[in-house]
Amino acid sequence: MSAVAAARLNAALDYIAKSYDEPGLTIAAVASSQGISSRYLQRLIETSGVSFAARVNELRLQKTFTLLAETRDSARRISDIALQAGFSDVSHFNRLFRSRFGDTPSGVRGLIRQKSAAFLQKP
Repeated sequence: MSAVAAARLNAALDYIAKSYDEPGLTIAAVASSQGISSRYLQRLIETSGVSFAARVNELRLQKTFTLLAETRDSARRISDIALQAGFSDVSHFNRLFRSRFGDTPSGVRGLIRQKSAAFLQKP
């Protein structure tokens, strides 16, 4: 990969990392912000070994996991957390979350609460 292509890829990945929580984020929007074509950006991103959708979904899933783990957000609805992270379809989010973390969002939240309560009860 040329230095110019690497710089464009890095700039696009930085943009994605800052904007992943926007529900309407598309490869076309990222390409437009970088002044390149969607197809060129798609090819650049594929060189990293992860597709655009997989990269965005992973960032969103990590964000939801973090929000589920925060005790100050323990009363928030899981659907609200998913929407905040950029997911527009809660059903799709639930499938992705279960596939990525091996449990449902509510299951992970419950496990985190149990571990937190057990930690607080230790002398």
